[in-house]
Amino acid sequence: MDRRTAQRSHILAIARRHFLARGYAATTMSAIAADVGGSKATLWNHFKSKDDLFAELVKTDTEGIHAEALVILDREGETFEILCTFAETYITAISTPAALRLQRQAAAVIERIAIGRLLNDRLVGVVETRLANFFATRMAMGALRRSDPGRAAQLTIALCLGLDPRRLFRPAEAAGIPPRARAQFVLAVLKDLYTHRELQAKEEDDE
Repeated sequence: MDRRTAQRSHILAIARRHFLARGYAATTMSAIAADVGGSKATLWNHFKSKDDLFAELVKTDTEGIHAEALVILDREGETFEILCTFAETYITAISTPAALRLQRQAAAVIERIAIGRLLNDRLVGVVETRLANFFATRMAMGALRRSDPGRAAQLTIALCLGLDPRRLFRPAEAAGIPPRARAQFVLAVLKDLYTHRELQAKEEDDE
């Protein structure tokens, strides 16, 4: 890592502490510069404003938040088992205290800073595209009832993000509904909607 890159990473690490502990409004570039050390020019050399610094932090911290979950969609195996594992992994990733704090801080300033599209692309867009491809492939294989794969992807993400609305209204450290239990609910909804009707009827008769 060259000196400039290392310095930029150091600034982002310190800025992250300030933003998550104090919030966007109460964080100042002066306070960050003081913690970084050296002159204020060092900070301004990398970021021309607090908005730019915060946007870069959001971009950096959301780059890999769903990486582990997306890998699961490339696995071979039973379709609903894959979807259940994906849902649990994705819910776990977006529900950590650090991830929740970042989402809340970003939501609080979304009208001031042009990060709305960035957040959507990073937290939702990439996942939606990969999920839609997964649903399209599995529907073509006959593993799922044919429907609109894009809508199936949107529904899955909505269930993962919104199943426990308390996640945005309680301390970030509070566990809420465990990811495994939430994933099982997501799976139940998807099974109801995308299992072949004749197979679903047979399973209900067997019960």
